[in-house]
Amino acid sequence: MSKFLIVSDIHGDRAILVDILKQWHHQVDGVFYNGDSELPATDDVFHGVSTVIGNMDDDQFADDQVVTIDGVTFFQTHGHLYRATKANTWANLDLMNQAANKAKAQVVLFGHTHIDGATIFDHKLFINPGSTTIPKGPRAVLGGTYAILTASDKSYVVNFYTRTHQLLPDLTVEVPR
Repeated sequence: MSKFLIVSDIHGDRAILVDILKQWHHQVDGVFYNGDSELPATDDVFHGVSTVIGNMDDDQFADDQVVTIDGVTFFQTHGHLYRATKANTWANLDLMNQAANKAKAQVVLFGHTHIDGATIFDHKLFINPGSTTIPKGPRAVLGGTYAILTASDKSYVVNFYTRTHQLLPDLTVEVPR
């Protein structure tokens, strides 16, 4: 069983990222940051973290990443380069799905919309951890979210947490692997 921390859209709130990393550092097998940090790519907070560029970043982050950890292949992007925002819905997954197909990824990680959620689309798990700093959507009143993905041989479980590390059990998504 492997665990992965997924965070996005801190928009300059370095302290919240440091706090989340401190909380989970020794409990996860991989850490993903999905863009819009507004921090330098060389900031030591990103040591050991897979990062991508967001539309509000102006430093040398990758546009997207393909990362395999413990047999799980991730396609990671912020989402703005794949037109992730879609009116009146959670997200537009089509272009990210095409890129994930090319990468042979099982899990797609993105941000940009600031709306937390996880779903299966075209046999892949798509996860947006939401924003810890500027949350949007129906759960914005929670004050911000991030996600933990647990991958076992049989399933994926996505748990969402508030920026104060409170588990949101009503948002848990479990799907077969």
